[in-house]
Amino acid sequence: MSYFGGLGSGKGWNKFNFILTPQQFELIFSELKFYFVITNTRVAIDYTATDKSYVFDGYNDFFNEIIIGKKEHDRKQHWFYENKIRLSITDDINKIGFKEITDEEGCISDTFKLVNPTEPVINITPFYLTFSENNESLSIAYMNTEGTIGLELTYPKVIRFSNDKFNSVIDAQQFNNHQLFNDLLKNIKALSTKAKLQSKTKLHRSNFWISTEAKKVINENRYLKSNSLLII
Repeated sequence: MSYFGGLGSGKGWNKFNFILTPQQFELIFSELKFYFVITNTRVAIDYTATDKSYVFDGYNDFFNEIIIGKKEHDRKQHWFYENKIRLSITDDINKIGFKEITDEEGCISDTFKLVNPTEPVINITPFYLTFSENNESLSIAYMNTEGTIGLELTYPKVIRFSNDKFNSVIDAQQFNNHQLFNDLLKNIKALSTKAKLQSKTKLHRSNFWISTEAKKVINENRYLKSNSLLII
């Protein structure tokens, strides 16, 4: 059984953007029951979940190479680091099912399969800054690889399941991963505050959170430097 999430006017996604150090990123998961899973692409036939240390090490690389790294990476190199933290979270691995992959001739793949969650999962992706010097506007609403600055957690507000041909709209708050999403937000907020960005002429209050420890290094970010922005 598969699902679509975030459907309907005003019923999209719960989103939360944040910047933590690698040590703090691992800390927000302590004492929580969770699993990392790949849901956005095919996986190896023997795949069950992604090792937690792989994700924490991956965020360490992403933070140091992309967010505050001094070296500029081409798109392929950038994706190598970004791909390590583009995945999902669930509280129960038994909610993660799988589907066979068949080719045009109907042969089932013995190498790969598709991930098929039976309940909505929490997604992790990067978030990006976009700054326009002409009108001093700042946004985190768009994909802008050069402005990669932190992580975004998303969880659908509503979902539709395939077992009734996606006809029924179901409130996603009723599933346990909604509580896991809230627990993660609570842990992040305990370490951080709403971000303030200073440009040459204006103080911007943007909708993301940053920890005190992350503030100590974040202004090494190349996009911030190139646009004379400071997170204060």
